[in-house]
Amino acid sequence: MRTPKTFYTIHETEGELLGHDHLGRPVYGDPTTEYRKFKGELEPYSSKLAETNYGLFVQVTNRLFCEPNPNILTTSQILYKDEIYTVTDYLQYDKHFEVLIKKGVA
Repeated sequence: MRTPKTFYTIHETEGELLGHDHLGRPVYGDPTTEYRKFKGELEPYSSKLAETNYGLFVQVTNRLFCEPNPNILTTSQILYKDEIYTVTDYLQYDKHFEVLIKKGVA
């Protein structure tokens, strides 16, 4: 599979536990954001095509092809060319994923 473009999955984690406030609630430090790189190919796609081809009723603006990636899950966020996409669904095959994504944050 030809996958010439670089994408990033976005992973945000809570900051370190600093202690508790006067009411006993946990207080955390600044959250951290991690970007995990992967290669793929992007094409325009639509909700109507997803319904016709896959029988899925999801909001879609693009379809992404990539190698199997454990970081891609429904509602994951993907960064490509300073645009954030949200995974609305994905199909797992033996040698690749077909990921249905929507431009913008859900």
